Amino acid sequence: MVEVDRKSEQDVIDEALVVLNSQHHRLMRQLSPHAPENLTIEQLRRSQLGRILSRLAAVGRGEIREDKEQVLGVIDEVLSLLFTPPYGDDYTVPRSFWESDLGRMLSMAKYRTFEPAELISIGNAAQQLGVTRPTIYRWMDDRMLGYVRDEMSGRTFVVREDVETLRQQGGGAEEP
Repeated sequence: MVEVDRKSEQDVIDEALVVLNSQHHRLMRQLSPHAPENLTIEQLRRSQLGRILSRLAAVGRGEIREDKEQVLGVIDEVLSLLFTPPYGDDYTVPRSFWESDLGRMLSMAKYRTFEPAELISIGNAAQQLGVTRPTIYRWMDDRMLGYVRDEMSGRTFVVREDVETLRQQGGGAEEP
């Protein structure tokens, strides 16, 4: 079982819930003088988001197995909630987020949804696409290539299907 290094998973989940609740409450106070009170930690844990984060933690620990597309979709929703700015149509996840406790927890859930044969190394992806490793990292940041990080080994892998799709579209061979 992989433990989150610095904090317990529940502490990581609680921290994310408190931060998001605080942001929500701050916005609500600006919109209405009758904004509801902040939720208690128990209310936050029982919320839909609290249950989702707990479930993702269980997936990451390997305690439960869920449909890959469902897990990836839920992780995308959480990331969107965290990183889509007001008036924004899309979001960017800073690479440093994946080094945070919450990022590592989500990353492990994401990693567990893939079979080893569905993933390839960054170097292999660069070779197959005829580009440099920095280009692969840029495409990962731009979400052109899906990727996962194995928190146990510290290695990052690219989703093989995304590499094949990009290669078929002629996305490799030339550096942008």
